[in-house]
Amino acid sequence: MGKKKYFNLYIFLFLLLLLILIFFPTIILANNQSIEDLYFRGVHLLENEKDYTETLNIFREILDINPDHPEAHFQIGEIYRLTDELAKAKIYYQNAVNLRSNYMSAYYNLGLVELELNEYTNALESFKATIRLNPEFPDAHYSLGLTYLRLEQPVQAIDSFQLALELNPNDFQSYFGLALSYKQTGEDQKAIQSLNRLLELKPDYGEAFYELGFIYRSLEQHPEAINALERAAHYLPGQADQIYYQIGMIHQRLERDNQTIEALERATQINSNFTDAYYYLGWLYSQTGQFDKSIESYEKVITLDPDYTYVYYNLGWSYSEKGQYQEAADAFKMAIEQTTDDADAHYALGWAYGKLEDYEQAKQAFQNAIRIQPDYIYAHYGLGMAYLALGERNIALEEYKILKGLDQEIADLLFDQIYP
Repeated sequence: MGKKKYFNLYIFLFLLLLLILIFFPTIILANNQSIEDLYFRGVHLLENEKDYTETLNIFREILDINPDHPEAHFQIGEIYRLTDELAKAKIYYQNAVNLRSNYMSAYYNLGLVELELNEYTNALESFKATIRLNPEFPDAHYSLGLTYLRLEQPVQAIDSFQLALELNPNDFQSYFGLALSYKQTGEDQKAIQSLNRLLELKPDYGEAFYELGFIYRSLEQHPEAINALERAAHYLPGQADQIYYQIGMIHQRLERDNQTIEALERATQINSNFTDAYYYLGWLYSQTGQFDKSIESYEKVITLDPDYTYVYYNLGWSYSEKGQYQEAADAFKMAIEQTTDDADAHYALGWAYGKLEDYEQAKQAFQNAIRIQPDYIYAHYGLGMAYLALGERNIALEEYKILKGLDQEIADLLFDQIYP
């Protein structure tokens, strides 16, 4: 009886072992199939439906089952990259390459993220690893060139962009990188050639026209610069205000006041909050005798930025040109509040008070100007005139003596006023 009992137990254990051997591979296969199904479902949702939340849950579920699944780490990195969570993306791409040393796509995307994070040295190594795995991957050569460019190593960048173009002659981005590299090395003509080749491939590439404009400007080829920048403004409407501002500066350098005004007015039409453009318009209107427009432009600057440097000072002189001396004095006082040690502003205030025949205030303003800048010739002259107006001829004569040591011609003018 005892032997029979043990015999039955052996049979039971044998059958149990047999069942495990028969069915255990099936269980493993079933789990693998489950991971595979989850993975392809996640990829489908990511690529076709852009459902990042559900996709992230799926790939995390895969990692719960198998933490060493490199593709799942890669896809989570993709999700974080696409949602601009770059630091998290980097972690998962790094996990992927740690788990699979020949994972080319993970190395490449890791480099892209490191480039975005300004981790240029790390990006360099990631792109090199990508190229080591696939030397004929043009995008990797382009990205390596871009990294060298960010590291201000334009010679190495040129080599990388040229390799990218050998693999893909129609890669307009590599032509753009090549142009920027040549610009850094001072090879402007080669940069122009690269940009023109790019524009043959992609005629609406506004950034190429923009760079052409600035290269031509540096070469003082002003018509070509203006033409390129105007085309850049057409293709880059989001930057058109700044581009027209730069066009205005080129015209100003050529002393073309009307064209400068036209360009700056265009800039303010595009961007009604463009303080620099309004400021220079104010100055140009004043230079061309359009004082009402000058005042209007300066006041627009003040509305946008009450602390804008020198705007009150220039506004004061525009009011002065119209004979509005009280408004001028008020503007000069604001200029002094803005910059208390500006000798010019104190002098201008003294000049305005002189026009208002408030000679006591004028005297104080000129004295302040001289306190800040003792050799201020016109302040000494103005102070001498204020003393004369106040009936203090002897003190005015002292200013004449000081002026003799600074500027004999101006001293003589004051002397003629003291002794007409």
